[in-house]
Amino acid sequence: MTTKERSLKGLLINPPFQLKLMSYFAGLFVLTTASLYSTTFLFFWNLKQKGLAVGIPEGHVFYQFLQNQKHDLDFLFIGLAAVNLVLLLAVGLLLSHRIAGPIHRLKLYLKDPDPVGPMKLRDGDFFKELAPLAEEVKRKDRS
Repeated sequence: MTTKERSLKGLLINPPFQLKLMSYFAGLFVLTTASLYSTTFLFFWNLKQKGLAVGIPEGHVFYQFLQNQKHDLDFLFIGLAAVNLVLLLAVGLLLSHRIAGPIHRLKLYLKDPDPVGPMKLRDGDFFKELAPLAEEVKRKDRS
């Protein structure tokens, strides 16, 4: 199967593994985003409490200012969170390909009774040490 044919079938080489890895990335994204948002929420809540403690009345312009600042920060936070999510999922997909690709090629190479040429991996792939081992296994298998 050529790379173009595989890309038309789907983005994933090994869907169970790749989806699980990307779900870990998504889970970490949710945890870090929630903790960072909680910090900003707590910061503005704390400022309001300090304003009340020093005697600034509830309807004062200070609280409207705080609300506007929080709204602006929330808008910025949502935009950055969306960018971070896309970035994390893209990196997760790339890393999963760098792991799943060599394993997929190794399976195909070892299943082939008479492979044509050596096992080749891409430059950025992980597990480069598997190619010479696969060659050695095939040589021993032939003898």
